[in-house]
Amino acid sequence: MNKLLVALTLFSSAVSHAADVEYGKYIYEYQADTYRVQMLRYGAADQNQFLIKVSGIDNDQDGKIYLHTKKCDTTKCESYKYVTTEVHKPDGKQWFTIYNPGGWYNGDILQPYLVEPANKDEKIYMGEKNQTDLDPNFFVANYKKQQGIK
Repeated sequence: MNKLLVALTLFSSAVSHAADVEYGKYIYEYQADTYRVQMLRYGAADQNQFLIKVSGIDNDQDGKIYLHTKKCDTTKCESYKYVTTEVHKPDGKQWFTIYNPGGWYNGDILQPYLVEPANKDEKIYMGEKNQTDLDPNFFVANYKKQQGIK
């Protein structure tokens, strides 16, 4: 009985620690045309995961926070996308919210959730990255509440 109690105690301790996710100290904000983008590292730095919130969208995704993974298209990661499985394009493919095609400019380009540009050559370049004084704990709590995570 004591071994079972010890095993259950260790298991519940491991589960409670697994629920605690490491995240960044700062939320960074960008302006992109009429949109505001906020990003926070979520998980260990080597996992390349970020919580991203885009505001200024005229649809149900406005102001919601989604988990993204940075996927590199090249070995040096000059070209990359921030991909989420929590929002899908109308054709069912995964959504990438921010991408950088690499090349001479290397600027991040915003693709707001479910907003396709009228002109395929139209790109919404993200402005300068600014560190905010917003509370990362509140940001994470909002994401968990939105996802139904306790």
